Amino acid sequence: MNRRGFTLLELILVLALVVILASLVYPSFSAMQRAYRVEGAADGAKAGMLTARAQAIEEGRPYRFAVVPGKGNFRVAPDSPDFWGGGAPPTAAEGTAAPLILEDSLPQGTSFSDGGPTREGETALEPGAVSPSMWKAVAIFLPDGSARVPDGTDDSLPTVDLSVATEGTRPLVVTLRLLTGTVTVRRAQ
Repeated sequence: MNRRGFTLLELILVLALVVILASLVYPSFSAMQRAYRVEGAADGAKAGMLTARAQAIEEGRPYRFAVVPGKGNFRVAPDSPDFWGGGAPPTAAEGTAAPLILEDSLPQGTSFSDGGPTREGETALEPGAVSPSMWKAVAIFLPDGSARVPDGTDDSLPTVDLSVATEGTRPLVVTLRLLTGTVTVRRAQ
């Protein structure tokens, strides 16, 4: 006798096996997604720094890279009080290109670590919601391609480290070499 279908018991057994396998695999996918998210965040921070360096070289004036500690916001703009004091930035002189002002944020759920625990959820503020006093300058990129630390911080260090994290993963460290302006990403120790 030919059998043309499956019994209800066979279907229930197969579905039970699928549910069991899915429950075993889900934590791995979740961890992998968090790891990709923090890698994307580190790449975003690196891109922001490299953009600041390129603009400083192209325009022949220093550019600042700043972050909001504990949040995922970062900003690139010329290193001048006109661009960091709030209010409307000055307009470009006629015949010259407007300076780059880039405000961006890391992927949702990631932030620049301020030493405290990183929590999932809203980690970036809306672009207009960041007040000038919230920005913390990380580096100032110079027209020769090098970088320096902002005034009032230790100039003897050869590098600046910026930690990027998300809940449930080890942070990544974005390292800026001040002498050359190169940026690398590595896992935190």
